[in-house]
Amino acid sequence: MAFEPELLDLQGCSTFQQQVLRAEQAIPRGWVSTYGRLAIHLGLTGGARAVGGALARNPFPIVIPCHRTICSDGIIGGYQGGVAMKRALLQMEGVTFSASGRVIETRMYY
Repeated sequence: MAFEPELLDLQGCSTFQQQVLRAEQAIPRGWVSTYGRLAIHLGLTGGARAVGGALARNPFPIVIPCHRTICSDGIIGGYQGGVAMKRALLQMEGVTFSASGRVIETRMYY
């Protein structure tokens, strides 16, 4: 089921967080991006931590799938529901992991 992001009330989010959440919403199922790539897409070179912070405060984690953004080195990074949940969600979408637990980036967005 697809949700239309314009139906969500993002008024409690900063303008930057709204931009991050909209960009995150665009990442297709089974694809990943990195915090850095997402920042660059938004015109914020060196803004990976800012993107991570905006995603950490995602008020709609079920509708805006923030689990699809990972660290640049393939480590999955944090998640409101815990790292094990993030990994499980990614695996359900067909994302694969190496023996060391890093995402094998076959479908990278942005």
